[in-house]
Amino acid sequence: MEAVNNETNPGAPDPQSAWWPLALSRELVPGRPLARRLHGLPLVLFRDAAGRAAALHDRCPHRHAPLSAGRVCAGELQCPYHGWRFDAAGRCTAVPGLASHRPGQTPLLAAPATQEVHGLVWVCRGTPVAGHGPVAPSVTEGVDSFFMTERVRCGVAEAAENFLDGFHTHFVHAGWIRRDARRQTVQATVRRLPDGIEARYGNEGLQSGVISRWLEGSRSESMGRFRWPGVAEIEYRGARGLNLLITAWLTPEDDGMLRVHARVATRRGWLPAAVKRAALRRLFGVILRQDKAILEQASANAAVFAVRGALPPELHSPLDLLGPSIRGMLDGRWPEASVERECTVQL
Repeated sequence: MEAVNNETNPGAPDPQSAWWPLALSRELVPGRPLARRLHGLPLVLFRDAAGRAAALHDRCPHRHAPLSAGRVCAGELQCPYHGWRFDAAGRCTAVPGLASHRPGQTPLLAAPATQEVHGLVWVCRGTPVAGHGPVAPSVTEGVDSFFMTERVRCGVAEAAENFLDGFHTHFVHAGWIRRDARRQTVQATVRRLPDGIEARYGNEGLQSGVISRWLEGSRSESMGRFRWPGVAEIEYRGARGLNLLITAWLTPEDDGMLRVHARVATRRGWLPAAVKRAALRRLFGVILRQDKAILEQASANAAVFAVRGALPPELHSPLDLLGPSIRGMLDGRWPEASVERECTVQL
């Protein structure tokens, strides 16, 4: 396996200072609060009077009622308990029944940094670090795309490795992606990225499953990559360029619970986007449910058998191309900048 630094990568900020997507833009409806969690912290999202996304700690400072159970009035959150109102900066703007109340200038609630980009609403719990903004999909132009969301009871490392591991697809997704009896000899190259790690597969023909046959006319190469702090991405390319790009942002709501926002993108062509979306949503819905089932079974088993900490080296095979590096990065140990290795695999 590739060498791993023992020191934290100086270019990576603390996960608390990273940007995490909490909702799709279309989920944040004007006039309606939306409850979310990030690393165990309850947050409430809403749109202010100008339609901008905002976030506050989901707790009225008066008597601790959840603001997400209240409502949005003229772009301000109103507590469901006594009706106190708060603006996007966390300042109290109204106390019903108190005629002499004047809006305070000092926030009573923490207001984490929030922005809306790439079709998602993002929050940073700590201080945003320059050069480490929200992670964008690798391809944004010339594609038809849609989002799928799911909650999965597992950790970021487990979900990212599952998403990028081609060797489980012959069994968990048998017939849909690949078949064990129809493997190909493929050259795999693992290389370090500025913000992650990537496995690139060359001389790979079309996969034997339904999805590849339906989506791709040809296959020249495919890539699986992990980008810090929690993005897993699969990209398939053929003779005409991009065939398929799936970008999955893995947001830790609580210890052992993820919210997954997956963007499915295909090359824009003659087939209407709505038709592709309807068909692909069904196909990838099957795949997502299969992955969720195996991940939650494995996570439950790990809890029962009290499996904690780093896995010993003997439990990683040469086919675990990205998993050890992903776990290392999430623990603050990054692969050497010069890492690039090749191997031949049966995929």
